[in-house]
Amino acid sequence: MSDFAILHPVREVPVRGETVTVREMRWKDAVAFSERLSGMMGQFTEPDGGLSITPSKLGAVIARSGSLATELLERATGKEREFLDELRPVEVFELLAAAVEVNIHEDLLGKARGVGQALRTALGGQIKPPGDP
Repeated sequence: MSDFAILHPVREVPVRGETVTVREMRWKDAVAFSERLSGMMGQFTEPDGGLSITPSKLGAVIARSGSLATELLERATGKEREFLDELRPVEVFELLAAAVEVNIHEDLLGKARGVGQALRTALGGQIKPPGDP
């Protein structure tokens, strides 16, 4: 595998007789998407930092996650909403799996944590990770 493939992961997904290319989002798109995703995941977090998933919370997140999933697919595939709206659920899930694999992976998250650690170090530890007193 070339360094280019590692730095710029791409997945090809057959959909409706064509091959849809799923790419890593541009950094500004990734930041905007992460902010929206973080906002939704916070609905499952309790004040003590624990997770609490209830049917009512899950229903509320699912009701709003359609737009989040569409946003991820639009940004990762470059396909228009009209194309995505016509897909069957199995096709959407295949594209979503590829988009998550390419855009939300441990290496990328590790780099983001590294930036956070660098900021904490630069600011003399004034920024504390969630859950720290």
